[in-house]
Amino acid sequence: SCVLVKMLAQKVSASLQQRVGIRPFAPARARCVQARAGATALVKEMEKDMLKPNLAAVHVGDTIRIGLAVVEGNGKTRTQNLEGTVIAEHGAGSNKTITFRRLFQGVGIELILPVHGPTVQSMEVLKRGRVRRAKLYYLRDRVGKAAKLKEIVGAAAKKAAAAN
Repeated sequence: SCVLVKMLAQKVSASLQQRVGIRPFAPARARCVQARAGATALVKEMEKDMLKPNLAAVHVGDTIRIGLAVVEGNGKTRTQNLEGTVIAEHGAGSNKTITFRRLFQGVGIELILPVHGPTVQSMEVLKRGRVRRAKLYYLRDRVGKAAKLKEIVGAAAKKAAAAN
């Protein structure tokens, strides 16, 4: 792990090394111990560049419209808009994924999408769902009106939007 940290430290600018607290001219052993201590800060700093800044804050229970990049047979790329409900979130930062559920011709389809991956081009929140669970896997067994979630409206919606 020390070799990986050294490789990361070489790629990062001197100003970032100073912010994180790695001394480049310390003895090799001390530098390795120091680098391990500052490795998480270093990785987080590098991860910030990979995050997409223009995506809306999405939570479990929200009905969203996602624009996915789809490559057609002739090599052209187009954006396919899908509308559905977020039933689970996993991870954080650049590793964050959402489980997205929608109905297509009466069949439930779930997609696990990396939020900051290249396939997700846009995300728009259409409705905020009022839920009391972190995972909404129980929606898989429900059909029709039973699968609907209550919507946050009015002052509560403004409060939820302000919290994000």
